[in-house]
Amino acid sequence: MEVWAVTLDATALNNLDELYQTALSILDDESRIQVQKYYHRIDSVRGLIGRLLPRLLLKRNGTPVSTMAFAKTQAGKPYITTPITPPIGYNITHDNGVVAMAFSSGPDLYPDPPAYRIGVDVMLLQLPKRDTFPGFVEVFSEQLTNLERSVLIPPPSAPPLSQQEQLRRFYLIWTLKEAYTKALGLGMGFDFSRIEYDVPNDVVRIDGVIPRGWEFTRLELKNELKSGNVENYVGVVARFVGDGAVDYEKVTVASSTPTWLKVQDAAHFLEVAIAELGA
Repeated sequence: MEVWAVTLDATALNNLDELYQTALSILDDESRIQVQKYYHRIDSVRGLIGRLLPRLLLKRNGTPVSTMAFAKTQAGKPYITTPITPPIGYNITHDNGVVAMAFSSGPDLYPDPPAYRIGVDVMLLQLPKRDTFPGFVEVFSEQLTNLERSVLIPPPSAPPLSQQEQLRRFYLIWTLKEAYTKALGLGMGFDFSRIEYDVPNDVVRIDGVIPRGWEFTRLELKNELKSGNVENYVGVVARFVGDGAVDYEKVTVASSTPTWLKVQDAAHFLEVAIAELGA
């Protein structure tokens, strides 16, 4: 499993205008129209990067641009239809200044085409303006378990948590739920309260039972903005590796510099995509 992540600064999108227009020309007509439909430029840039990521992956696996083809499941999960060996399963996520793609192939990929059971979600650690953390959690209360609520807002007898740690725990819980349902190809069609992530102990339960054969990998990203501010993101990759895989009963926490995570800024990524896909 690998993750490619692209970071961008929403306050400096004008610097990407020329690269954006050039990279847009690489896409097929249908994809280009979809990207240009967005009202806000930040959404168009994220949409463009999200379409270029799997195409760059295919190109590096020897697939000519002219033969690349994609489709979506009934639930809207994209997958590759180009006949390739070995097959590749992938998933895309984006939030604020990050677009990321998780993918697996060959023996690393459980054989359940066409969309494969792999999902990824990444979110910015932030509290909505004019909101308190307890109020924020209350909005999502029905989609959290009792244990998760106690992990986020400990009882008075427990040591207090900093707001940053509370946000980190909330978004780890939420991105795991998102990644798991995206891996299933169900999205919001799955009751999130059935999924429970005990963050302090790194244990996942589905309907109260630890899911056999599932691997959950945590990751953290930083996005350094031109203003000098730094955005902090957390995320989770969920993938099914087989019923016999009994070693995946806990969440894997990525090291500070995991070899499977590649991060680059948007300008460099677009330059590379133009050079490799436009050739």
